[in-house]
Amino acid sequence: MRYNRWWQHRWIKFIGISLIVLTVFVMISALIFKFYVFTPKKLTTTITVETSRTTVMTTTSQQPDWLKTGNMNYARRTHTASVLANGKVLITGGLGDQDYLNSSELYDPLTQTWTTTGNMNIARAEHTASLLSNGKVLVTGGINNQGFLNSSELYNPSTGIWTLTGSMINARSEHTASVLTSGKVLITGGSVDEHFLNNSELFDPLTETWTATGSMNSPRAQHTASVLINGKVVVTGGCTNFNRLNSAELYDPLMETWTKTGSMNYTRSQFVATELKNGKVLVSGGFNYNFNRNSAELYDSVTGIWKITGNMNHSRWRHTSSILSNGNVLVTGGFDHYPLDTAELYDVSTETWISISQMNNARGGHTASVLTNGKVLISGGIYDGESLNSAELYKSVETN
Repeated sequence: MRYNRWWQHRWIKFIGISLIVLTVFVMISALIFKFYVFTPKKLTTTITVETSRTTVMTTTSQQPDWLKTGNMNYARRTHTASVLANGKVLITGGLGDQDYLNSSELYDPLTQTWTTTGNMNIARAEHTASLLSNGKVLVTGGINNQGFLNSSELYNPSTGIWTLTGSMINARSEHTASVLTSGKVLITGGSVDEHFLNNSELFDPLTETWTATGSMNSPRAQHTASVLINGKVVVTGGCTNFNRLNSAELYDPLMETWTKTGSMNYTRSQFVATELKNGKVLVSGGFNYNFNRNSAELYDSVTGIWKITGNMNHSRWRHTSSILSNGNVLVTGGFDHYPLDTAELYDVSTETWISISQMNNARGGHTASVLTNGKVLISGGIYDGESLNSAELYKSVETN
């Protein structure tokens, strides 16, 4: 009897302990099973994998926007650049580190090299250069150590020689030059000895003579002039003494008269204007008293009204603006209290700006030339008080 009671008592303990152990084992197994089977993988792991894959694809497919090319023979700023009929780019004059320049040089897109060509008869900066229908290049006005200039000269690409031609009626710098549909060249405004001009004149390539034409309603310098698809010329903005302008006016080549048109929404000087393929004119940036603008506006030649469009990502003045083969606009460099190396694209369809990779050199007061191969040549300018001789190429998607 004692044995049976003891056995029964011990068996109860054994069964109890076994049930406890079994219960703990089942619970642990269930937790482990739930963790490994039903718990999803951590989201951070998935994101890390996808991000790595995207980065690899971007690195593999991305091409550099900017390519270094040959350096000019002379460092220069406030010079001019003209794409000739043979595809080469003619650089003229400007301001070097020591003095005003009369030198000229040619960039060959095929060899990506610079060669000197004939010197201008007169050193000059802040002048204009216009490609005429006969293939020659007309240079007008500007400034040098002797003062403001009214002289003009012609470059013959066939001989590489400059010849003096008729002088303008008025000396001027920081003016504009526009090649009209008639082949004549319209010169507007500018400044001379702190006096701002409203007069304009015409150059006739056939007679190589200058004649006065109608005067603008407002004197101005550091403005822009754009030839519209209807043949008229719209002049916008600029400055007079300490005043910045937002006014605009139209020149009619048939009547040789000026009429006022809609004013821009903002005053601006030392900005850029680009004629778009849709017939509108895009203006961007500029200087306004003690601050710089990043705003942009569109001029509709049909309505004569200015419309605000997307702002640039960077404020800038003395920059460049170039229309690409796809109709979009490339803006480069300029100043925003200091020279910029930033560049951005204006998408005409969305009216927005997209930042692209930075140029190899920060610069302002440089030139930009759209080559026949679709690339854009940037040359010269100023950085940290020194003129630059460096040049670089923008390689757009279309030219890859």
